[in-house]
Amino acid sequence: MLYPVAGIVAEYNPLHKGHLYHIKKARELCSAEAVAVVLSSDFVQRGEPALLDKWTRAEAALRCGVDLVIELPVIFSSHNAGVFANAAVNILAATGVVTHLSFGAENPDCLVDSIVDILLKEPEPFKPLLKKHLACGLSYVEARARAAEEMLPGSAALLAGSNNTLALSYIKRIKEKSYGMRAVPLKRLGAAYNSTELEEFASATAIRAALSAGEKEAALSHLPTAAKDILADALKDGRACVGHDNTFWRLLRALLLRTGPEELAKYAEISEGLEYRMREAAREANSFAEWCGACTSKRYPAGRIRRSAIHMLLGLGHWTNRAAQRLGPPYIRVLGMNETGRRLLHKMREGAALPVVTTYGKAARLSRYAAETARYEALACELWEELIPNGRFGEEHKRQIIMV
Repeated sequence: MLYPVAGIVAEYNPLHKGHLYHIKKARELCSAEAVAVVLSSDFVQRGEPALLDKWTRAEAALRCGVDLVIELPVIFSSHNAGVFANAAVNILAATGVVTHLSFGAENPDCLVDSIVDILLKEPEPFKPLLKKHLACGLSYVEARARAAEEMLPGSAALLAGSNNTLALSYIKRIKEKSYGMRAVPLKRLGAAYNSTELEEFASATAIRAALSAGEKEAALSHLPTAAKDILADALKDGRACVGHDNTFWRLLRALLLRTGPEELAKYAEISEGLEYRMREAAREANSFAEWCGACTSKRYPAGRIRRSAIHMLLGLGHWTNRAAQRLGPPYIRVLGMNETGRRLLHKMREGAALPVVTTYGKAARLSRYAAETARYEALACELWEELIPNGRFGEEHKRQIIMV
């Protein structure tokens, strides 16, 4: 057995120099002999299509030092921070080989047990405080931050950081499930998660914004050589999702206009009359950004609206969504590996807590729930193909494990 093994949860959208630093630092801090990554599907946590498909991002990860890449299915990857983190940590723990979980945070030294315990145990008077702030029309995330602040001053500022929020979710899940993984937080370098400035360690958001603005060379200069070459080839071949809004909006608007409010209300995370606002906004908006802005409120932030749009296009209903959150990932699907990853996979097949699969067919034969998870994943990949210049319908079913 290769020990220790560092686990990372990532989107690599795209893989930039800050990510490369994290991969190297995780291996160093964990004294790891291998690095395993759980990678988002073709639709990511912020509620958008990924710049590159998961296979291309997996190859970039392998060429930048990762040993094994595992899929995070779309019903978990394009979801709120809690669902996203829970599923990713569940998968890493289920491998039976990951000993450490490394992640970035704005304030790694402040991720203390006291705030984790508040979020996990919700002691008195947390629940009444949470209920009070929700009654004021705030989103769950904002209401939770304010309730935590009243119990532990400084919590709200900590929970305001996107990476801090995910980091706390990872730690909370490890503690909640008593997983034998050690949390290893790392100071995030460079620009903030949502920054659009191309700094030395530019954020993925800034790099995508530069590509959308036609600043290809500037964007590529902020990627490691291997990842830069892969992205450059994808852009040349029409295999990158840049400037997708128009196509995405046409697909979504058609769905909204032909679907009644009662039917829209059946989709995941749509409630409290949001279905009426979404449908009315579709009649007036001229773009996805306009529609999203018209639907956004204190209760429903933009990220939730964007994720709801993806859920609608996938046809993800409340029942399946809630069942997935309750049951967690039904399998471990490997996307790519190197020789070290091959040895890890061999050990996983011997003792993993979930079935290890490589194809949709194998996943579908496990259970009805596994088949549904695989079906949504395949559908998401086909939808992503519709959003790029050189989309290839059926491409997902031809894919094989990447070997580097």
